[in-house]
Amino acid sequence: MVELSKQDWAPAADANGAQKLRILLAEDTQISAEAMKAMASHFGVDLETAENGLDAIHMVEAAHAEGNPYTLLMVDVMMPILDGVETTIRLRELGFGADVLPIVAVTAATSFDEIRSYRAAGIQAFLAKPVGMKEFKAALEAWGYRTRPRASTKRLIALRDLEEQFHDRNVRTLNIIEEALTQKDISGATVKEIRHLLHQIAGTATTFGKPELSRVARIHEHELLDAVENDGSRRALLEAARIDLSTRISS
Repeated sequence: MVELSKQDWAPAADANGAQKLRILLAEDTQISAEAMKAMASHFGVDLETAENGLDAIHMVEAAHAEGNPYTLLMVDVMMPILDGVETTIRLRELGFGADVLPIVAVTAATSFDEIRSYRAAGIQAFLAKPVGMKEFKAALEAWGYRTRPRASTKRLIALRDLEEQFHDRNVRTLNIIEEALTQKDISGATVKEIRHLLHQIAGTATTFGKPELSRVARIHEHELLDAVENDGSRRALLEAARIDLSTRISS
């Protein structure tokens, strides 16, 4: 985890000096959210999820009103309805300062300009996607939480189920690309759908031991950005994505 500013927040501690964490994760990709929940469970940490930034704001306000506030918010930067940066800006405007609710961006977008926008919005740190157990543990400890890993058969089962879901989604993405290539005209809507699926694969593949799949999915996602308005390039780009994904999904 990379801090973006000095720690102007004071983590609440229990009698033993360990951080009491109640985390809210705003993440629109279900597999990513479930993987983070499984990691949190491994360390005995309470983590709840919201599917977008607007839901996260409502949950933060409700928890505060009930006297059981979240102590840390993790936000995916790229979400529908309300993204992570705008979510942070609105929460800060509502009075949830960094001393009350520190915010960590969870993102694959880590260029200088992007990081500067996180800092300007009021985000304290960022975790680079994909987030593995080591990175998640470091984030907890950065907030003073004493991690105590525990063996959990349930967690192992949950992660195995998620891995199956991940594989099924990869196959579905490949099938959608192959179906698109059979069409006489590939619509912009189809390309957008495939881009979204590639974005999800890129954000989760390394978690399941496929860093090369993550890398090529992100490359093709970015290449398809320009193809939405350029029909001539769509077929060639989708064919290249089909070849790259089919090789790496089956390996």
